Amino acid sequence: MFFKSATSKINKYILIGAIVFMYLMTIPTLYDDSIEPFLIIFGINLIITLFLLWTYKTTFYILKNDTLIWKSGPFKGTIEIKNINKIEYHKGIIVPTIWKPALSHIGLIITYNKYDDIYISPEKSEQFITQLLETNPNITIKNTPYDL
Repeated sequence: MFFKSATSKINKYILIGAIVFMYLMTIPTLYDDSIEPFLIIFGINLIITLFLLWTYKTTFYILKNDTLIWKSGPFKGTIEIKNINKIEYHKGIIVPTIWKPALSHIGLIITYNKYDDIYISPEKSEQFITQLLETNPNITIKNTPYDL
Protein backbone atom coordinates (compact mmCIF):
# COMPACT_ATOMS: atom_id res chain seq x y z
CA MET A 1 0.00 0.00 0.00
CA PHE A 2 1.29 3.45 -0.97
CA PHE A 3 1.40 6.37 1.50
CA LYS A 4 2.47 9.91 0.57
CA SER A 5 4.30 11.97 3.13
CA ALA A 6 2.18 14.58 4.88
CA THR A 7 3.38 18.12 4.27
CA SER A 8 3.10 20.89 6.83
CA LYS A 9 2.65 24.51 5.82
CA ILE A 10 5.67 25.58 7.85
CA ASN A 11 7.90 23.22 5.86
CA LYS A 12 6.52 24.61 2.59
CA TYR A 13 7.31 28.15 3.74
CA ILE A 14 10.81 27.15 4.86
CA LEU A 15 11.47 25.48 1.49
CA ILE A 16 10.21 28.48 -0.50
CA GLY A 17 12.09 30.91 1.78
CA ALA A 18 15.36 28.98 1.43
CA ILE A 19 15.09 28.90 -2.36
CA VAL A 20 14.24 32.61 -2.60
CA PHE A 21 17.09 33.47 -0.21
CA MET A 22 19.58 31.45 -2.28
CA TYR A 23 18.65 33.28 -5.46
CA LEU A 24 18.66 36.68 -3.75
CA MET A 25 22.24 35.96 -2.70
CA THR A 26 23.22 35.83 -6.38
CA ILE A 27 22.31 39.51 -6.89
CA PRO A 28 25.69 40.87 -5.66
CA THR A 29 27.44 38.82 -8.37
CA LEU A 30 25.61 40.87 -11.02
CA TYR A 31 27.67 43.92 -10.02
CA ASP A 32 30.92 42.18 -10.89
CA ASP A 33 32.65 43.02 -14.16
CA SER A 34 32.46 39.46 -15.46
CA ILE A 35 29.54 37.04 -15.76
CA GLU A 36 31.42 33.97 -14.49
CA PRO A 37 30.72 34.46 -10.74
CA PHE A 38 27.01 34.87 -11.48
CA LEU A 39 26.91 31.73 -13.62
CA ILE A 40 28.78 29.69 -11.00
CA ILE A 41 26.57 30.80 -8.09
CA PHE A 42 23.40 30.48 -10.17
CA GLY A 43 24.43 26.98 -11.28
CA ILE A 44 25.07 25.88 -7.69
CA ASN A 45 21.72 27.33 -6.61
CA LEU A 46 19.97 25.57 -9.47
CA ILE A 47 21.46 22.21 -8.46
CA ILE A 48 20.43 22.74 -4.81
CA THR A 49 16.92 23.81 -5.88
CA LEU A 50 16.49 20.73 -8.07
CA PHE A 51 17.69 18.51 -5.22
CA LEU A 52 15.23 20.11 -2.76
CA LEU A 53 12.32 19.83 -5.20
CA TRP A 54 13.23 16.21 -6.00
CA THR A 55 13.19 15.36 -2.31
CA TYR A 56 9.96 17.31 -1.78
CA LYS A 57 8.12 15.58 -4.63
CA THR A 58 9.36 12.01 -4.03
CA THR A 59 8.94 11.39 -0.32
CA PHE A 60 6.67 8.39 0.25
CA TYR A 61 6.29 5.05 2.02
CA ILE A 62 5.16 1.67 0.72
CA LEU A 63 3.98 -1.31 2.74
CA LYS A 64 4.65 -4.31 0.52
CA ASN A 65 4.43 -7.89 1.78
CA ASP A 66 6.26 -7.78 5.13
CA THR A 67 8.43 -4.76 4.32
CA LEU A 68 8.21 -1.01 4.84
CA ILE A 69 9.91 0.77 1.93
CA TRP A 70 10.67 4.47 2.28
CA LYS A 71 12.03 6.94 -0.27
CA SER A 72 12.92 10.61 -0.12
CA GLY A 73 14.72 11.98 -3.16
CA PRO A 74 17.94 9.99 -3.65
CA PHE A 75 17.62 8.33 -0.23
CA LYS A 76 15.75 5.07 0.22
CA GLY A 77 15.60 2.13 2.55
CA THR A 78 13.66 -0.88 3.71
CA ILE A 79 12.59 -2.10 7.14
CA GLU A 80 11.27 -5.55 7.90
CA ILE A 81 7.92 -5.00 9.64
CA LYS A 82 8.55 -7.98 11.95
CA ASN A 83 11.58 -6.07 13.34
CA ILE A 84 9.54 -3.00 14.34
CA ASN A 85 9.31 -2.74 18.14
CA LYS A 86 7.66 0.61 18.79
CA ILE A 87 5.85 3.46 17.07
CA GLU A 88 5.76 6.81 18.81
CA TYR A 89 3.74 9.83 17.73
CA HIS A 90 5.93 12.94 17.57
CA LYS A 91 5.21 16.61 17.06
CA GLY A 92 7.97 19.17 16.73
CA ILE A 93 10.67 20.41 14.42
CA ILE A 94 13.48 18.82 16.43
CA VAL A 95 13.29 15.04 16.01
CA PRO A 96 15.59 12.71 17.99
CA THR A 97 16.42 10.41 15.05
CA ILE A 98 19.10 10.32 12.37
CA TRP A 99 16.89 9.37 9.39
CA LYS A 100 14.03 11.82 8.74
CA PRO A 101 12.43 11.12 5.34
CA ALA A 102 9.41 13.26 6.20
CA LEU A 103 7.92 16.59 5.12
CA SER A 104 5.90 17.38 8.23
CA HIS A 105 6.72 18.24 11.82
CA ILE A 106 3.94 15.85 12.93
CA GLY A 107 4.79 12.22 12.35
CA LEU A 108 5.88 8.86 13.68
CA ILE A 109 9.15 7.65 15.16
CA ILE A 110 9.52 3.98 14.29
CA THR A 111 11.96 1.97 16.37
CA TYR A 112 13.14 -1.27 14.81
CA ASN A 113 15.85 -3.89 15.34
CA LYS A 114 17.53 -3.13 18.65
CA TYR A 115 18.51 0.55 18.48
CA ASP A 116 17.54 1.76 14.99
CA ASP A 117 14.88 4.41 14.43
CA ILE A 118 13.43 6.54 11.66
CA TYR A 119 11.02 9.47 11.54
CA ILE A 120 8.28 9.39 8.90
CA SER A 121 5.07 11.33 8.32
CA PRO A 122 2.48 9.39 6.30
CA GLU A 123 -0.64 11.39 5.37
CA LYS A 124 -2.94 8.66 6.69
CA SER A 125 -0.98 7.69 9.79
CA GLU A 126 -3.86 5.79 11.45
CA GLN A 127 -4.34 3.61 8.37
CA PHE A 128 -0.56 3.20 8.11
CA ILE A 129 -0.30 1.98 11.72
CA THR A 130 -3.28 -0.37 11.25
CA GLN A 131 -1.52 -1.95 8.26
CA LEU A 132 1.67 -2.38 10.28
CA LEU A 133 -0.22 -3.93 13.21
CA GLU A 134 -1.87 -6.45 10.89
CA THR A 135 1.57 -7.73 9.95
CA ASN A 136 3.17 -7.35 13.40
CA PRO A 137 0.67 -7.18 16.30
CA ASN A 138 3.56 -6.97 18.82
CA ILE A 139 4.32 -3.33 17.98
CA THR A 140 3.98 -1.03 20.98
CA ILE A 141 2.23 2.30 20.31
CA LYS A 142 3.46 5.18 22.46
CA ASN A 143 1.49 8.43 22.79
CA THR A 144 -1.45 9.19 20.55
CA PRO A 145 -2.11 12.15 18.26
CA TYR A 146 -4.41 13.49 20.98
CA ASP A 147 -1.62 13.50 23.61
CA LEU A 148 0.47 15.92 21.55
